[in-house]
Amino acid sequence: MNRRIRPSDLDQPPYHELTQLLANQWSQTTLPDPELTHQDYIRTINTLLLTTQNPERTADVTRAVLLQATTLHKSARWVEQELKFEGMIEGADRADFLLFDLYQSGQPDDAQLDLYNERMQRFVTHNS
Repeated sequence: MNRRIRPSDLDQPPYHELTQLLANQWSQTTLPDPELTHQDYIRTINTLLLTTQNPERTADVTRAVLLQATTLHKSARWVEQELKFEGMIEGADRADFLLFDLYQSGQPDDAQLDLYNERMQRFVTHNS
């Protein structure tokens, strides 16, 4: 059985290298309104890693959110929000959680429906 990743592990290999790599990819992604710092990126990715307890899953989620942010012209703040969201639902049934979240909003507006659709499509592969 693998040992849990702890906050003290984040400054050690291989986790430190992973978060640096992903933070650099985030920094190099052209996004509108670059209001966050490199340290903000590190903190957000480390939080996701501690939540998923899986470096590969953390990398996959981060890259999927960055790709979607680029495609949809979203901001770095949006990326931060969505990485936190992905960490929050780790282990939950994605479709059920998203549907429940939408249901809780009562009468969803266009922005809530757009966000629901963005989140549902995040890991859908598009074969063209």
